[in-house]
Amino acid sequence: MQDAILILDHDAALAGLIARTLRSQQIYCKPVSSRITLAQALRQSPRGLILAARQDAPTTLSGLDLSLLTAGLPVLALGAMAPALCLHYGGTVLHREGESENITLGLEDQPLFEGMTRGERMLHALYDLTLPQGLACLATATERCIGFTGEGGKLYAIQYPIERNDPDAIQLLRNFATLVCGMEPLWSEGYIIDRAVEGIRAAAGGNRVLCAVSGGVDSAVCARLAHMAVGDRLVCVFVDTGLFRRGEPQAVIESFMETMGLVVAYEDAQETYLNALRGVTLAADKERIASSLLRQVFEKQHSFDPELHILVLGTNYNDTLYGFTPPKAPAGEAETPPLAVCEPVRGLFKDEVRRLAKALSLPGSIADRQPFPASGLALRIYGEITPERLETLRKADAFFSEEIFAGGHERKLWQYYAAMGENPDDRDGYVIILRASQACSGNACASRLPYDLLERVVERILAELPEVTRVLYDMTPSQHYSLME
Repeated sequence: MQDAILILDHDAALAGLIARTLRSQQIYCKPVSSRITLAQALRQSPRGLILAARQDAPTTLSGLDLSLLTAGLPVLALGAMAPALCLHYGGTVLHREGESENITLGLEDQPLFEGMTRGERMLHALYDLTLPQGLACLATATERCIGFTGEGGKLYAIQYPIERNDPDAIQLLRNFATLVCGMEPLWSEGYIIDRAVEGIRAAAGGNRVLCAVSGGVDSAVCARLAHMAVGDRLVCVFVDTGLFRRGEPQAVIESFMETMGLVVAYEDAQETYLNALRGVTLAADKERIASSLLRQVFEKQHSFDPELHILVLGTNYNDTLYGFTPPKAPAGEAETPPLAVCEPVRGLFKDEVRRLAKALSLPGSIADRQPFPASGLALRIYGEITPERLETLRKADAFFSEEIFAGGHERKLWQYYAAMGENPDDRDGYVIILRASQACSGNACASRLPYDLLERVVERILAELPEVTRVLYDMTPSQHYSLME
């Protein structure tokens, strides 16, 4: 197993940000549960551990296996974990009131701080640390201790914020991984591609491979990797659920042929999906039903071609962190899948998959394609799914997308789409909710689209879709862009 830095997930958004930052420096790492035991951690070949919590989080080690601190592994504690560890070792902490303060940052001459900038900083919600015997101060804020080392030089703790695009935060994480833990920067696109191709080839043996194609960057990357691994033993299938955007099924099939030379088989399952979703209103039920039906389609494909033994899915690391599960058997059925599942990009974040797509020479239309939920437009209709509602939403979504492209905003946005709900003030009318978000430090922030663009979209929707009686623009942020729908 590959050596890794393990990031104990006390805060999902922060753990994801740290992981993406380290991986951008070609250091392999992965978030793990904050309740991981020492035995579980050692099975993952760790070279070091990062304990990270927001600076304003509670100063507690609740759930942490304390034997991790004495196992001889380098440990870096960040944010509120620093005062929590100070208390654990018998020190005292004083929380200074106020949002943030100007301080003079002092750092000891340590490999951990090599290349970092000292001097004036604005830091948030700092604790003053009074250290017990056995701990030594290594970072100060205007001569007040805010960081320390202990456990024979294996433990480092500092109240320093990890923020996207902060050169010193990047340097701190890189120093810990390379200079303290001895990790080598091997996590490159070429390395990932070679490993993925070898993994698919080993899983397939001499058998044929089925790849589920949705048109997204994840499945496109998996299809390219699978083709590199098994060549003409690859079978790509696009399942038309009836829940895609306007013109999407045909566009996906044509795109795969034109850009990758891959023939994609078309499976029409629209009637099956719409019948199964009739009367279903809860988002979780829609996701569960869509996943179960997809599994049935794959098994049907296997019954037609028994030489298919491997199913390649485009599950990425964001999916595993934020709730997506691959197609499974319905409750009560025996788990005896005829197809073994292979997930080549399961360990990659979405932005890593995009970089991999570009390394594989996939066009921007695929590499930069915005995320789309597994249950498609069903998840974007708040309430029951009907063919009429789907068609209304398709048109509204197309109008919004056309205006986004006309204004040249598509490359600035992480995701943009229309959703639909019932108008509480008009039982016969619908509400269209427009959403456009940018990814910022792991969060989904509402984009400040030009007012005239939004006005044009609203006018067009109301003029061409009389069943829509209200149009809204959603400004709600989400904790993570994977949770925005």
